[in-house]
Amino acid sequence: MLRRFFKRKPRLDAPNAGDRVAAVAALGGDQQATFARLLREDPDHAVRLAALERLNDLEALATALGEDDIAHAAALRLLALVDERTPPAIRDHPVLCRAAVANSANGEQAVQAAGKIDDAAELAAALLENSNADVRLAVASASWRPHILTELEKAVRGRDKAVNRLARERLALYRGATAQREAQDVAVQKTLAAASALAHEDAHYDARRNALERDWEQHLRAVEATDDELARFGVVQRDLNALRGRFPAPRTPRKPAVAPVAVDFAPLLEAAESLRQQLAEEIAGETTRDALSRFRREADDLTAQWSANADIKPPTAASSAAFRDALAQVASTADALERARHLAGKCRDLLQHPVANGQDADSLAKSRRRIHRRREAVENLIARYAWPDDLAKPADLLALEQRLRDLAAAAEHCDERQTALAQEIEEGVATLRELVEAGSLAEAVVLERQLREQERQLPREAVPSAGELAELGAQIRRLRGWRTYAQVPRREALCEQLETLAKEPLDVYEQAEAVKSLRQQWNDLGALDSRAERELRTRFEDAAERAFEHCRVHFKEQAAAREFNLQQRQAIVAALSDFVDDNDWEHADWRGVERVLRQARAEWRQYHPVERKAGRELTDRFEAIAADLHERLKGEWTRNIEAKEGIVDEARQIGESADTATDKADALKALQRRWKAVGPTPRRADQRLWKLFRAECDSVFEARNTVRDRHDRRQRAIDDIRALLTELAKRVDIDPALDRNTVADYERRLHEFEDLPKDLQQQVDAMLEHADRAAIERQAANAARD
Repeated sequence: MLRRFFKRKPRLDAPNAGDRVAAVAALGGDQQATFARLLREDPDHAVRLAALERLNDLEALATALGEDDIAHAAALRLLALVDERTPPAIRDHPVLCRAAVANSANGEQAVQAAGKIDDAAELAAALLENSNADVRLAVASASWRPHILTELEKAVRGRDKAVNRLARERLALYRGATAQREAQDVAVQKTLAAASALAHEDAHYDARRNALERDWEQHLRAVEATDDELARFGVVQRDLNALRGRFPAPRTPRKPAVAPVAVDFAPLLEAAESLRQQLAEEIAGETTRDALSRFRREADDLTAQWSANADIKPPTAASSAAFRDALAQVASTADALERARHLAGKCRDLLQHPVANGQDADSLAKSRRRIHRRREAVENLIARYAWPDDLAKPADLLALEQRLRDLAAAAEHCDERQTALAQEIEEGVATLRELVEAGSLAEAVVLERQLREQERQLPREAVPSAGELAELGAQIRRLRGWRTYAQVPRREALCEQLETLAKEPLDVYEQAEAVKSLRQQWNDLGALDSRAERELRTRFEDAAERAFEHCRVHFKEQAAAREFNLQQRQAIVAALSDFVDDNDWEHADWRGVERVLRQARAEWRQYHPVERKAGRELTDRFEAIAADLHERLKGEWTRNIEAKEGIVDEARQIGESADTATDKADALKALQRRWKAVGPTPRRADQRLWKLFRAECDSVFEARNTVRDRHDRRQRAIDDIRALLTELAKRVDIDPALDRNTVADYERRLHEFEDLPKDLQQQVDAMLEHADRAAIERQAANAARD
């Protein structure tokens, strides 16, 4: 109880690091200077970490951010302490920001920290360390710098689909906007060059400059939109005011010269004809509203220039007529293109419906009506195009005309089908009449049903022999009534038999066979013709369901067992196949291969039975893989048998050699180690070879044991002699009563040992001589005293 009062407190200068850690834990929280010193000076990592966890001094903690071994722990400690009053030098430290990104559970804090990391690789690595997917996505959503997005896309590939998708989408936006910017720069330079190249003396200067100025304003709006897009990615915007000021100012109008002005209408006429040709070329592509508006503006500009020239000097009647005709053709072509553009959607809607051919689920009459409606719709749409005859037709109009031809062919095919079906119905009615006359009621019922189905395919006016088919149907119904009267008792008997089976079931397989037989008898009675028969069918089905219920449970359990066994066998085949494919056969563990093959065959036999067809295919695969493994094992067995036979031969040679028994035993031990290192062999061959090898080893080891026993006996004799010599030496030194008789006794005992080592025999002789002299001297001294 008192021992606790004598325990020594752990000291900070203790040699053991664990004691120093305990001392740190025992310090009060006011020992911040001590914690800082230990963090800075102690050589042990655990002590430094313990001091770091107790330290609240931000400056001292910040110094540890530069030390690789504790930088991460220092950053985590700082994250728990920093606030708005923390100096920016600490709050914005790269290591602290990286730790905030990697460990923060707050998306806003992680975004703020990520914005202070310029190294894209470090930011990506820190983000991947954060286990919160929402935080990772928040940081990625706040990142617009292209190099950061590029690194994020590569780093999270295959790890975070949401972040990867966001990075890819933003990089695609950035690349697209960059490409637009480059294209806009080229367009701006072209427009400036064209505007600078305008000659003030050009008669069309104002029109051309106005057109270029409109294009210039469009370019500037596009530049502004693209720069706004790229600004999010940190790209510096272009100076729009500087660009706007580079466009040339309009020319200063000059007073007309007094001299007469020559007016030439030919260029305007050529421009009008060229404009019409350019507009005609738009037919092959997808004409936009802006393109049409541009063509109309150019036509209006040409008209204005023509009128201005006409005010100066009237043109000839022929050139005026040609100019008006050219502009009329331009207007006609533009109107046609405008109509085609507006009708494109309607055209696609019509073309997306397949052409009915009279072979679908609807009747021929419905197919014909549908084809007629679609032909009318296509014809009306073609008429709305009102396409000029002298222009090449657009792809949509050509497709409509082809669809019109397809619909006409489909209508013709429907007519052919209607004629063939009518002929088929007429022939079927004749056959039905023969069946009714022959009393083949079951076949007649089926044929009448088929003829009724075919009859519904045709328009009412196109149905042949409708009255005769109705008359034959009435006869069939009368015959079915008589047959129902005869068959109801038989059906009742079948229901009773099934109900008996449901109450007193047989063996599972006998029960299933009985239910099957009764169902076949029920089906042989033919179709149901009355309400009573249909009620009996409900009774029969209920009884059959109850009678077959316990068969179904049994068969379901068997099917589940077969399915389970099949799945297990599939898993065995897959595992065995992977084992064969993934194994390094040049350095294979053959004992492991034996175990795998043996275990696979045992488990394969365990999972039985299986579904026959799938099981047969799976068995073929299993046997093929097992045969492949067995062939590989046979090759290894052959090599191992040869190796063990070689070891047996070597053992025999060692046993017959003239070496010492010990050398032979050592050599055989080396062979035993080699024997163990040899891979697997078949059991019978292994037992045979081991018996031969063991016999050779036993003979050598027995001889060695004989030599060893003889050596042990000799060694014990030597030890005994040395003990006697030691005892005699002590008596010579200390025994005053030593006499020659005692020495003679020792001599007798020492001479009992034979075949002593030469050096030991010399020690014996020397010791006996020394003892004998000592005894003589002591006897003489004793006699003198007496």
